[in-house]
Amino acid sequence: MSLLFQDKELIELMRDFYTLTGIKIVLFDVNFKELFSYPDTAKTFCSQMRSNEDYNKKCMNCDEEAFKRCKSSKSLEVYKCHAGLTEAVSPIIEGDNIIGYMMFGEVTDNRDKQDFFDSLNRYITPYSQTSNINGLIRKIKYKSNKQILAAAKILDAITEYILLKEIVRFSDKEIIEKIDIYIENNMGGDVSIGTLCKEFKIGRTKLYEIVRERGSCGIASYIKQKRLKKAKHLLKTTDMKISEISDAVGFSDYNYFLRVFKQEFGISPKHFYDKNH
Repeated sequence: MSLLFQDKELIELMRDFYTLTGIKIVLFDVNFKELFSYPDTAKTFCSQMRSNEDYNKKCMNCDEEAFKRCKSSKSLEVYKCHAGLTEAVSPIIEGDNIIGYMMFGEVTDNRDKQDFFDSLNRYITPYSQTSNINGLIRKIKYKSNKQILAAAKILDAITEYILLKEIVRFSDKEIIEKIDIYIENNMGGDVSIGTLCKEFKIGRTKLYEIVRERGSCGIASYIKQKRLKKAKHLLKTTDMKISEISDAVGFSDYNYFLRVFKQEFGISPKHFYDKNH
């Protein structure tokens, strides 16, 4: 799934988080691919250790498990990574869909600096190390549990803010595909402009722009066309009564359905059914 960003605003927001907390923050897409980070530097303990293939596999597996828990709960996750460092991940949820994740890490809640240094050093001993790894371990920031939870709550709030300001969102292609699926799955119920705006958390103007680009028509006409195409498919492939099909695709007025079907396809539903059976 592709995402669109307001790069300047996103980096500024991530920089503000780092300025406030001193903790690195990262944006991932829904497939757990890293997209942006702040600060964007390779001179950290985690980035250096990830240059080791075996260690990197452990990191990737640990991250993926955290993302999966987050995806399942659709809520903030605060946890310890495989190396004992504290991390947090929060889902970016648009409508009912997760479109990405915000994450922070590389902090410790162990206030005993020497104990932390020794235990982490023992853990990484089996893996190849760069010459300055001990110096990078000592640069890992200590944060109390209270500070970590506060930072995690701010991280969670950021995911809401970037959606509100449309700093990160699905591409229009992704949105229209999801709209099509929603209409298809809810065709017999309430598929209105208001419902779509609420479901996908977009304004009427934006919804109109997206649909206009795909269908060269207004939203109401787009929904009607989808319903009529579904009705045509059911008439061709099932033995349902025409009145049942009318209800199934969301036309409560049977006579209106007969009229607009003929206007759209140049043939009445009955004649179309007889022609295909």
